Amino acid sequence: MTLYGWDTSDYDVGRGLTPARVAAASGLGIHFLTSKGTEQSPSSVFRSQGCGWILAAGRDAGIPYLGMYIVVRSGVPAATQAQTAITYADANLAWWRTWPGFFWQVDLERWPYDSVAPSVGVQVATELEARTTRAVVMYASRGQYGSSELGGFPRWNANYPHNLDETFTAAYNRAGGDTGVGWQAYGTPSAVPRIWQYTSTARIGAQRTCDANAFRGTDTDFAVMIGATSAGGTDVQTVSIVTIYPGSALAADGAFHPVRWSDGNTAYRITAAGLIGHQSKIDLVGLQKGDLVRLRAVYGFPGVSTPTVQMLNQQTVSVDPALIGGGYVTISANENHQVPAGTTVTFEVAVTPAPNTGGRNLSFGNATRRSVLLFS
Repeated sequence: MTLYGWDTSDYDVGRGLTPARVAAASGLGIHFLTSKGTEQSPSSVFRSQGCGWILAAGRDAGIPYLGMYIVVRSGVPAATQAQTAITYADANLAWWRTWPGFFWQVDLERWPYDSVAPSVGVQVATELEARTTRAVVMYASRGQYGSSELGGFPRWNANYPHNLDETFTAAYNRAGGDTGVGWQAYGTPSAVPRIWQYTSTARIGAQRTCDANAFRGTDTDFAVMIGATSAGGTDVQTVSIVTIYPGSALAADGAFHPVRWSDGNTAYRITAAGLIGHQSKIDLVGLQKGDLVRLRAVYGFPGVSTPTVQMLNQQTVSVDPALIGGGYVTISANENHQVPAGTTVTFEVAVTPAPNTGGRNLSFGNATRRSVLLFS
């Protein structure tokens, strides 16, 4: 399995990045998102204008793994650079301390104006982990730091076999996919990179010139890498990410219909008491401009005869879906609830057709998915 990610900065804002585009990226399959927060040199401190809202948009769109990155520089104590980053995060994305999927990204690069030594990245990463207990992933390319001492941090390799204006999935396939050149081991100790940034010119929805990344593994594997769960699964007891049941259809009749998922079920049963986080994406083919799409969750609590219903999203199709490839993704924000063992969650969808368009049967697109996490 391959998970895709997006590495952003204020440059992306200058190229048109908006919260809507971040939300669209989630629907297209972006599973982890990072954004530049700070860069501290001996003479100045850069503080991003966009990092806070970019990561908040990712959170609201249901992207489970979110990271802030710190461009490390020579000539400034590691402890100072780490604390500057933490202070910035507290001021601009205060929710990071309670977001289960938050992690740090240390951006270690040899710039024309500052050939940053590998030890700087390792020292800042060590400070960040010690001060926050959140994991660090080390962005340090094989081309620049091939045999360097990089510590035991997960590697993030930048290697661009091609830089073409194409979708992020097409770019990954062109670069060789899961057997591409970017997956070669490097550094001391030698390690295969966990994340490969394989192009800097990808298209992610309507956004162009994007840094696109891949992670070889499952959702649980990523959670283990950043410490959101242990290898034994003691922190996250359940991770459920499933797609739509093949051939599923939906009548556009205004009524709510439960979604049937690829495991054959409509309801998801919570196996133990704890805090659940859930999110869903509904990609519908056959919608027309003006259709009203509603998405809700129905909770069945053990010993309670009447279910609890929560509206998750309600939106009118604002564009002709045929102009954007035929599908239209409705995304619920990530919802967190404390529930008892035995609780069931069912996602239901209703489509009220636009006036004078008649009833239709809709099909589900490939971006449809459900994710449920249970934190003990």
